[in-house]
Parts: sequence; C-alpha cells; structure tokens
Amino acid sequence: MKRYYNFLPILIAFMLFLAGCAKDEGNYVYDKLNSYFIDTTSFASKFVVSQNDVVNVNPTDAAGSSTQNLTYEWRLVQVSYAANPATGTYVDKQLSTTKNLSFKVVDLPGDYVLVLIVKDNANGGISQLIKKPMTIRSYASPGWMVLHGNASSSDISIVVNNKVSTIMPVGTDYIQSNVFSETNGTKMQAEGAGVSFQPNGSVGIFTKANLGGYRLNGNDLRIMDNYSNMFLSPMASSEIQFEAYNYWSYNELLINKGDLYFNPQASANIWNKIGVKCFGNGINYVAAPYIATFMRSSYYGVIYDKLNKRFLYINGNREVKEFLTAGTAAKFDLKNTGKEMVYAEHGFNNRWNCIMQSPNDPNTRELFQCDFSIADDGNRGVARIDIRTITEFNIAKYFAFGNKADIMYYATDTKIYQENYTSTNPSAMLYDVAATYPGNVITSMKLLKIAAISGSVHPNESKLLYVALYNPSTQAGTLLQIDVNEVSGAFGTIKAYMGFGKIASMAYKAL
Repeated sequence: MKRYYNFLPILIAFMLFLAGCAKDEGNYVYDKLNSYFIDTTSFASKFVVSQNDVVNVNPTDAAGSSTQNLTYEWRLVQVSYAANPATGTYVDKQLSTTKNLSFKVVDLPGDYVLVLIVKDNANGGISQLIKKPMTIRSYASPGWMVLHGNASSSDISIVVNNKVSTIMPVGTDYIQSNVFSETNGTKMQAEGAGVSFQPNGSVGIFTKANLGGYRLNGNDLRIMDNYSNMFLSPMASSEIQFEAYNYWSYNELLINKGDLYFNPQASANIWNKIGVKCFGNGINYVAAPYIATFMRSSYYGVIYDKLNKRFLYINGNREVKEFLTAGTAAKFDLKNTGKEMVYAEHGFNNRWNCIMQSPNDPNTRELFQCDFSIADDGNRGVARIDIRTITEFNIAKYFAFGNKADIMYYATDTKIYQENYTSTNPSAMLYDVAATYPGNVITSMKLLKIAAISGSVHPNESKLLYVALYNPSTQAGTLLQIDVNEVSGAFGTIKAYMGFGKIASMAYKAL
C-alpha cells in the first residue's frame, strides 16, 4: 500500500503532461485584418495652396473594405527645423474628425504634411496612416517679382509659372498684378530702384528718391516699416539714398549713400532693426553700389571703395578691413586698382566678376575676377581679362553672369550679346529688340540665380534670363522670359509678358 501512494504523484504528473500535449480544438475564428480602408490614389499626391484658400478633400473607400466602426482624424504637421518664433512651437494640429475634409488655410507659408489617420475600433484599433505633402504659399505668389511704374509711382507684380516656381503645377502661367497697391491701397509714391526677397521671408522695395522704400511682409506685401524706421536710429530724409542690397544665409547687407550696413535676420517673420554703418580703423570709404556676399569666416561682405579705388571687406565684428598687399600670384592689386567699377556680380567657379574701366573711359573696360572662397592671402585677385574689343561693349548698360559656365550676357539699349570671356570666340548677338519690338529699349536684365546667396539651388538655376523692355511713347513695359542653356549660353524659347510700366528691378520670390 505504501508503494502505491509513492507512485500516485508520478501518475498525476504524467496525466497532466498528456493533457498539455493534446491539440486545442477550441471554438476560435482567425480573420486576416485589413488596414487599407481608403484608396490613397483617390485624392492628390501633393497639395499646393495659398493662404485663405479653402481645401476640400473627399477620399474614396478602398475596394472591398468595410466602413463600419471606422474613425477619421485629419492633421496638419509642419515640416521645419525651427519653431515659430512668435509661439515657440511647431504646427501640429487637428483639422477634422470626419471622413471628408474642408478647412480654410490660415497658417504661415511653408512646407507641411497633411495627415489622415483611419482607425478600425472593432479590431484593436488597427490603423491606416496617409501622408500627403502640402505647400502653403503666400497670398503674394512665389515667382518672379517685377518692380515697375513711372517717375512718380511704383508697384510690384509677380510672374508665376512652373519654370520660375517649380512648386506650381505644370501649365501654370499668369501675372499676379499690382500686389503692393492691392494690399496697401495705393502705389509706392516714388520711382522704383530695387526689389529683393529677404532672408527672413520679408520683401524689400526701394526707391530712387529720399522716400527710401519699405520693408514688406513677404506673405502679402503689406508695409511693415518705412525705410527710415528700418534703422535703430531712424534715418533723416536728407540722409536717405538707397544704392544696393544683398544677402547671404540669414544676413543682409545694404548700401546707403556710400555707407555699408550689415544686419543678421536669424528668425523668420521677425525683423531686426539695422544698426550703425560699418566702420574701419582709420578707413574712409564710399562704397560702389555692388556687394559680394560669399559666406566665409574671413569675409562677411566685400565692397569696392570708389573714393580710393580699392576693394574692402568686413569681418565678423562688422569692421571694415583692407586686403593684404598683392602677392606674386595676384593678377591685380585689390588695394589699388586705379579703376572705377561699372558692374559686379557673382558667377561661375566662386568668382566675383567685376567690370572695371579707367575713370570716365568705357573704351578701357576689363573683367577683374576675385575669388573670396579662400581667406585673404594677397592673391584674391585671380584673373584680369581684356574685353575692350568685344562688340559694342563700350556702350553696354546691362550685364548678367551665369554660374554654370564662363558665360556673360551684356546688352545695349536694343541688343543682347553673349560673351564667353575665357575663349577666343567673338561675342555673338543673340537678340535685336528693334527688330521684334520696335520703339522699345532695354531697362533691366537678370538671370535666375539664388545659389550664391541662399545656399540652395533652383532647378532652373542660370537657365532663365529675364529682360525688361520699355516703350517711351506708350509708357508700356514688357518682360521677356528667355530659356537659356546654362553651359553654352544659347537662347531657347522666349515668352513675353505684357501689362507693366517701366521695369526698374526684378527678383525671385521663394514663397
């Protein structure tokens, strides 16, 4: 009997083991759960909208999907590395909890993601996540800004097409006319001198008169500050004389009455006032109306002193400095050129291309090239090219340098030429305005280029040349958008836009 009791625990353990090995044939149902509830092809793959637009999205159910027990949530999420400076937060907000979406766009221009989350609450909350890129553009459209008018008033219109603003749908092609006066109720009461899209998203509009101009909100071009109040110490009317503007990264540079000003604008939609002019220790200067803006630790901006016929730069402390004495490899002396500056622009291979001539003698024009991608070693004057004999260069008024090859366009009142200044080929006349637009003269010429100042590259960088025409008898302006080969310089398709006054200045507007 005792042996039986000793065996009983072993028997019970063996029976439990057999029960654990038995096949479970319980009453279970296994379904393949579906997480594809919405047909993602039933609405746009991306959205490009303007502020104050109403966006409507009506998605279609995926074939074979059940719509029972589904919930929906639409969200708008900002694509940004920096928080909104006014709120200190990023945009990540709920738009709707219905299947169909309808909302008014009220957020700042920029890149966003439109998100739809569809959840099946009957099956553990399994979800479908749909993301669609959305670009919110400002009321003042992205495109090519045109400052135009007459001797007493000016306005800004914007040419909008898919070539100059690649976020726009293919086939987009129109002019958003007179945006400045539409927003502010009146034109700018002065002749225009310059327009620019500035690093913090604002727009600068400048005049020839002592009005100076305005800093505008980039979203709708409404006036934020007049020229005088752009400075920490408001500038007296008698001291206002705008001459040049340029920027690199988030830093802007301005020349007023021969004085250089430097101003960082690190935060979007927050406008810092401009401080005092840039001074140097014992350096007296009068800046020509051109600014080199290569971003290097050694140079925060380079100007040409037309008083003493020399190049100068400012350092990180905003001090005006002289360059070193010319070294053995220098092609000219930056401290003493003996020339006057006719024109200057960034171009190919990190060069600042400067058209120089002997005082008051256009028959002596040469191309001086500076390379400011390297710290000053006395050899920053890297090339001096004799272009005195190219056709009608002595009467040229307008110039444009490509940044994909050694290409220069120059224009007289009625003719556009191309010159490859590193070859022996003669200059070529590409367009005669008198033959196509009799009675018109050229008033401005500019290539689409943003890489040298913003660090980003436009898909059509150096591929679009804009030429402004004006008929004095009718007071009508025309803008030519010319497709150009960025390497050979050859002209392609030419598109004409009408409806302007006399065009004084042009600039690319990103958003």
